[in-house]
Amino acid sequence: MTIFLVLFGALLLLLFIGVPVGFAMIGASICVLALNRGFDVVPYEMVAQRTLYGVNSFTLLAIPAFLLIGRLMNESGISDRVFNIARSAVGHLRGGLGHVNVLSSFIFAGMSGSAVADAGGLGPVQIRAMERDGYDRGFSAAVTASSATIGPIIPPSIPAVIYGALANVSIAAVFLGSIIPGILMGLMMMGLVAFISHRRGYPVATRASFSDFARAMVAGFLPILTPMIIIFGILSGIFTPTEASAVAVVYCAFIAALVYRTLTLSSFWRICRETAVDTAALLVIIAGSALYAWVLARYQVTSQIIDFLSANIESVVVLLIVLNLFILLIGCFIDSVPALFLLTPIVVPLIQTYGIDPIHFGVVMILNLMIGLITPPVGTVLFTVQKVADVRFGMLIREILPFYIPLFGTLILITFIPWLVTFVPSVLLR
Repeated sequence: MTIFLVLFGALLLLLFIGVPVGFAMIGASICVLALNRGFDVVPYEMVAQRTLYGVNSFTLLAIPAFLLIGRLMNESGISDRVFNIARSAVGHLRGGLGHVNVLSSFIFAGMSGSAVADAGGLGPVQIRAMERDGYDRGFSAAVTASSATIGPIIPPSIPAVIYGALANVSIAAVFLGSIIPGILMGLMMMGLVAFISHRRGYPVATRASFSDFARAMVAGFLPILTPMIIIFGILSGIFTPTEASAVAVVYCAFIAALVYRTLTLSSFWRICRETAVDTAALLVIIAGSALYAWVLARYQVTSQIIDFLSANIESVVVLLIVLNLFILLIGCFIDSVPALFLLTPIVVPLIQTYGIDPIHFGVVMILNLMIGLITPPVGTVLFTVQKVADVRFGMLIREILPFYIPLFGTLILITFIPWLVTFVPSVLLR
């Protein structure tokens, strides 16, 4: 118990004083090692070895590739093409541009795999268009922020890659298990948008003609092939998820540079530099989490947690409720990627002792953490959209409150109806 308190207490203290997450994990791990051995005999060679071991993973190469895809999509103007497809499809419904916002996020999700990329790339396009058509800026920002959470649910997904690598489960299965939850999120959000739009009297646009829809599809057809290439390639066995991400990068760069001619050599170099910086920040977290997970295993902290919960919780339903509340709380204070590295080594052995499918719970955990992205006080997507929309934080919070209903509704459904997650992988990966 002492080791448990030192490990988690030191981590929380370091995070509270502003130490970056990766270094906080390393610092907390060293504190535990020092407690047991003394600072003068801490095995620093082992510390270095374990941190380096954490980033020595072929699977995790998919992360910089998906980050690069998101930046390529934003830089090349593909966001506008995706938005136009969605507008021609559902723009005529009550609260049409709200539906367009959700649908375009759904489409863009299959390309970037990142909620922040969605909010930062599509966000300005969505908010400007909605405000120009008479929607309140706060409502436009709220729809944009909440729909961005679909990004890491619909495959491909950076969190799914991380979870699959850490939990040692099929990344393709996590991808496929996310499809139905992502569709549920989108449909529930569109239902809420229609309800609010009807109450506020938001405008109804003219239905796009078939020729307009066809032109939008032709203009955006090549980008929306990206998720199809990734999923088909993985399911057919042509390439692994990591190789799929590399193929998608080459494809996106090709259409941006040679088909649309919106990507120059200088802009591509700048995008690569920015992606390298983002990747380096993630690698520090990955390295720190590897050492942290090793300390958890070395001193049997995970086993102690499992034994404690097993002695006090017999019902799988109660355990799922407790874990959901715990992960939601963590997601309010820690960004989704660090939270995955922190929680997965602890949670996966626990759920397996209760017979819970790790694919099922992986999707549940990712959705939990996506809700955290639009929840104060950290809420990365929340602050990204606030900056893009230039709205007061209090107004954004007030407008986004109703959108927790579809998010929590989807979370409850997939938590207690596992086949909503497991059905598609069981059919396609049989």
